Amino acid sequence: MYGLDEKRKELLHFVEEVSEQEASVKPEEDRWSILEVLEHLYLMEQLIVYQINQALKQGDTQQATEKPIHKTTNRDYKVDAPEAVRPKGEFKTLDDAKEGLKKTREATLFLIHNKEEDTLQNRVFPHPAFGDMNLEQWVEFIGWHELRHLDQMKEVKAHIHA
Repeated sequence: MYGLDEKRKELLHFVEEVSEQEASVKPEEDRWSILEVLEHLYLMEQLIVYQINQALKQGDTQQATEKPIHKTTNRDYKVDAPEAVRPKGEFKTLDDAKEGLKKTREATLFLIHNKEEDTLQNRVFPHPAFGDMNLEQWVEFIGWHELRHLDQMKEVKAHIHA
């Protein structure tokens, strides 16, 4: 659904090739470790689920134009993560991270299960870079956001071994 499964499988496949030691190494003082990137993805999906829930409850019907969310993977364009989705060291191991990601994905799927397409297309909330996006695009964005950070984790791993 919305490409979430395929993108998550790609992410988890990479994580399987990462050792616990590699996962906790910061490439530079001001850059995230692989574990921190995974925590960011967890926090982000948690926040999106919360925001979708709020938009569904408030029920204001609005339209938003389709955004080019596939461009999320372009790492030339930098966006500072809002404080709420910055890693705080919650995950100590890769298993912690995988468990957290599993929980947020279950919450996402539970939330959108049995929702009318119409409902998801007619509720919106703003994205820091793309502006107003409908809930359907927000769900799809989760996967694109994971791919963006998969590239980042690959860079971190390469940097560790350089």
